[in-house]
Amino acid sequence: MPSLVKPLTLAALFAVAATSVFAQAAPNPFDNVPKARTDYVAEKGDATDRIIGGKTADDGEYPFQVAFLRADYLTTDPESQYEAEFCGGSLIAPTWVLTAAHCVTDYGETISPDFMVALTGTTDLMAGKRVKVKSVHAHENYNDWTMDNDVALVELDEAVDLPPVTLDLDGADFDTAVVIGWGLTEDGEYPRHLLESDINVVSNAECNGGIKTIYSKALRQAVTDLGSQYGIAQAQSDRVGDELAEGIADPLTENMICAGIKEGGRDSCYGDSGGPLIATVNGKAVQLGIVSWGEGPADAEVKCGHEDVYGVYSRVSSFKDWIAAKTTATN
Repeated sequence: MPSLVKPLTLAALFAVAATSVFAQAAPNPFDNVPKARTDYVAEKGDATDRIIGGKTADDGEYPFQVAFLRADYLTTDPESQYEAEFCGGSLIAPTWVLTAAHCVTDYGETISPDFMVALTGTTDLMAGKRVKVKSVHAHENYNDWTMDNDVALVELDEAVDLPPVTLDLDGADFDTAVVIGWGLTEDGEYPRHLLESDINVVSNAECNGGIKTIYSKALRQAVTDLGSQYGIAQAQSDRVGDELAEGIADPLTENMICAGIKEGGRDSCYGDSGGPLIATVNGKAVQLGIVSWGEGPADAEVKCGHEDVYGVYSRVSSFKDWIAAKTTATN
């Protein structure tokens, strides 16, 4: 039945190729980042402060920045705080920290407050004050495949006497912004001191274009590899690859915002998740985004800071009602 075999084989090619490229849920920083930090210290012997395309933040420059630590990694040794860091967050009220949902969920379940500790009042992961977590609230509609609604609130067990960040609740237009965090640097190192990087805010259309180019290349390569394996002519594989690429939907939703540098080299990365994307308005820091996700070429070891691909952030203004409802309901 040759007339049936070909369509069925091509249909299978569509399904397998698409699955190989898109079948991946959000990474779990709670598990992955502390292990990577511990391995780094074991290999290098100490923490580092180097970053490509950014600089070390001044002490006290971002008093609202919070680091989340895995409680089971902590000891009385301050170095354990460096190894325990897995995500960032921003103080928006004395007892409330804004972060990403993918930082506080695991396989669809919200992480227990007992499993995490907030580190406040420091740019140095080996200093600051540890604060217990009282409750954790991931957005009810968070989707770990599309990364839509990637926002969460963490309630602290005690009030923190530090200036909170101002939230951009109106969806103002910004051309430039700063991303801060303790995440992986472009040369594969994990910093001890808070780092900041100046980046540009770009349109979702431009951001979608860069990410879809990566997906298109990956799909075409997957189809070619599978076609070769099953003896399908290259011309047919090319046609399937083109059709798949043309059908890729925009990965960004209206709840997301993009920022980075067109030529690459400056971006948020692993360990920065949940931290703030901020702009300066009349000398005041205003948070417009939350570090959420990013992409890179299929063969890239680290999917951060690549040319024509930007970091994706949860758009704070999209969640103003949700934030207000949660922080009011539990007070």
